[in-house]
Amino acid sequence: MHVRNVSILVACLLVVPLALWSQGQGGGGGNTSGDSNSGASSGETRGGNTGGAQDQNQGTFGNTTNRNDPFGSQTSDPFRNQMRPLYLQGKVLTSDGVPPSEPVVVQRVCGGNVIPEGWTDSKGRFSFDVGGDVSMITTDASVSGGRIRNAGMGSGLGYGDDCVREIGLGRFDLSSSTLRAELAGYRSHEVQLGIYSSMGKNDVGIIVLERLDGLVGHTVSALTLQAPKGARKAYETGLRELRKKKPNYDKAAKQFSKAVGEYPKFAAAWASLGDAKHQLQDLQGAEQAYSEAVKHDPKYVRPYEPLIQIAIQNNNWERLAQLGGAYLELNPNSSNVQYLTAVAALNTGQEDKAEELVLAMRAGESGDRFPQGYQIMGLIHERRSEFDRAADQYRAFVQVSGEQQNQNVQQIKRKLHEWEMLGVISKAASAE
Repeated sequence: MHVRNVSILVACLLVVPLALWSQGQGGGGGNTSGDSNSGASSGETRGGNTGGAQDQNQGTFGNTTNRNDPFGSQTSDPFRNQMRPLYLQGKVLTSDGVPPSEPVVVQRVCGGNVIPEGWTDSKGRFSFDVGGDVSMITTDASVSGGRIRNAGMGSGLGYGDDCVREIGLGRFDLSSSTLRAELAGYRSHEVQLGIYSSMGKNDVGIIVLERLDGLVGHTVSALTLQAPKGARKAYETGLRELRKKKPNYDKAAKQFSKAVGEYPKFAAAWASLGDAKHQLQDLQGAEQAYSEAVKHDPKYVRPYEPLIQIAIQNNNWERLAQLGGAYLELNPNSSNVQYLTAVAALNTGQEDKAEELVLAMRAGESGDRFPQGYQIMGLIHERRSEFDRAADQYRAFVQVSGEQQNQNVQQIKRKLHEWEMLGVISKAASAE
């Protein structure tokens, strides 16, 4: 049975975060104040850490009714035309209680969506306008037109909703979302979101990063310590520019170029130059800079995931498979890269490799973030004409996705129904 090739719907990553992806790049952190307890929330929030992505909600930012919304009777808001932006704030700390050594991207996750929302500052603080301007986070290959979606597979497999519902009187329901931070070599705890007011000070608490077990690569390049004083000074000047609320990426790029000009082996400066080039929409220049970082320090994990996201943008499955394999040798427990590399393997006809990666992803602590793993397994069994096993995987995907009206879920359900009508699977086997 011929099955057409699967392709990733690309809008950033970002995955992956890549979703997808570890976004330890420099960027502007918002102004915040004060510390808070881990997992705690203030105001009308529901805080705490959770292990997986949450069910996707219906509706988009600005909708006031929903058939599953207990506030659905509020079809109008007298303050709607004067609505203030919804801001969230918090901190990111390592399990040692210190801020990350470099800026970290904070992502909002719902169902299959991975939405980069903002960056941490030098003290680990972050703040962002939910659903606001994400133009500064263009390193995520899933960012497009101001809205973001995680890399998916095939037509209709991306998720389009932003999981934010306006429920009236300046309140917004984000209870289908969690927040996490992404930094190569670390696993992020997730903070469950709830209901917030645009009039309130919404502190979501602390997102904790734990260093991954089994990490072979380095989160900090050792070559940085070998850089001469002038190169380090230029590099640090560039980083300060990236941390500003409104960075001048051209200015930062010039500083990083100066640093690598003086010390060509400066892997960290090459990676940061890639970040600045990416923000300037110079995709080719960004790829070259990240590749230089890998060349000079192959065990430095940070430049790999942006390169993976560029491969996703270019639909370059062979490159994605090569980069994913190299990264997993350095960081074997990265569920995000396991997922993306499985997609690459599936698109290059390596079903056995894709199956191996999905099983490894499911065995990890963060495997439940990727319900699409069931879909990959379904496609693998479908290609092998193992339709009963494929149907089991597809039904599992429908169940764990949690959103029956999602376009992706609807397509899977139609496929199961067609197989049932054609006698490929029995009616009993297809029953929910």
